[in-house]
Amino acid sequence: MRLLQIILFVVLIWGINARADIVKLSTLVEETAQNNPEIKASNSRWEASSERPSQEGSLPNPIIGGRLKNVSFSDITLGEDPRSDVQAFVGQEIPFPGKLSSKEEIAQKESDSQRWLSDAVYRKVIADLKQAYFDWFFINKSIEITERNKDLLLKFTEIAEVRYEVGNGIQQDVLKAQVEVSGFIERLELLAKRKEIVETKIKRILNRPLDSVLGEPEEISKSELSITLAQITEAASENAPLLKSGSEIIDSKEESLNLAKKQYLPDFILGATYYNRDGGNGDLDDIWEVSLGLRVPLYYWRKERFGVREAAYEVSEAEQNYESIKNNLLFEVKDNFITATTAEKLVALYSSGIIPQSTLSLESAITGYQVGDVDFLTLLNNLITLFNFELEYYQQLTEYQKALARIEEIAAIDIIDGDSANAIQIDGNVGEQK
Repeated sequence: MRLLQIILFVVLIWGINARADIVKLSTLVEETAQNNPEIKASNSRWEASSERPSQEGSLPNPIIGGRLKNVSFSDITLGEDPRSDVQAFVGQEIPFPGKLSSKEEIAQKESDSQRWLSDAVYRKVIADLKQAYFDWFFINKSIEITERNKDLLLKFTEIAEVRYEVGNGIQQDVLKAQVEVSGFIERLELLAKRKEIVETKIKRILNRPLDSVLGEPEEISKSELSITLAQITEAASENAPLLKSGSEIIDSKEESLNLAKKQYLPDFILGATYYNRDGGNGDLDDIWEVSLGLRVPLYYWRKERFGVREAAYEVSEAEQNYESIKNNLLFEVKDNFITATTAEKLVALYSSGIIPQSTLSLESAITGYQVGDVDFLTLLNNLITLFNFELEYYQQLTEYQKALARIEEIAAIDIIDGDSANAIQIDGNVGEQK
């Protein structure tokens, strides 16, 4: 029983040295929403666009000015010659009724589109954070499992060396164990590099200094996927921010087409002028006048006609872009749904079948090795097999959670639960599922 006691002791030590400074995913999501520069930039673009409708719906600025009219180069004739005067005038262009309201509507639709784009950016950044967080969890779990199995393998190596020295073992067992230990050390080096890369990505999303301390991820809880593919597809078709943005763009382009047709109609130019002719002498009466002019689309066959055709093509482009975005999003929904359901089945298979069976096999090999019924290589193979199954379990759990994160982004629904109280954890070589 000595070997089994060693295993239990190593696992107990790992439990005592549990990770400190645990960072919850929900906390990082809140920090990202407040500090991520991409999210803040998209919000600023939306806020800037919301200031345009009022500008577009306002009249053009009026023209205000003055003139002095004199009939001689040698003398000032104001007040002496009725043809001389000082003028004050104002002019105001008034677009044909309906043009300003169309411009304001176009700007409002574009602002609404930007609002949905801002929401899409937010959801994409949060999904990127969640995926990076799940990768971070998997790498930390891989390091933990690898370290634990390396320590166990070192204990096995010591036992093999002792058995070899007393003549109950062979040198090949010792050499094989040493090679496997080296393999674990190499794996730990690679995992450390991967962890640094993932942590750097998370810090970039959080807009933290790259040399800051991040902490450790919490234990991941397997989120429940309780809705069908048809329900997710329907939600994506109705709620996807990119589709809502595309719909607003179509409305904007259709209103632009209406405005282009209105360009065939003339705009009005109102004017008023006051003439002061006496220069303060009181001998000549002042004069005033008002005027009405039209800005006529005289060259419509070379300008307005092509403007209507251009606007019609832009409507068609917006509609086709909408269909393309919709097809791509629905494909991504199905692709991620299949990934999630496949990974979910594998997680259940590993946790309820493969890992417990492999654990029993390892425990049986340990017992057999103690009484001499099992050779060291069989014991070693059982250890490596269980190690690989543990890693694959957490790999599939990670892929499952990452797929749900992308479904959340696309369909604008919430699936992943930030509470990890019900996290599934498998304790390595003892094979006990908590």
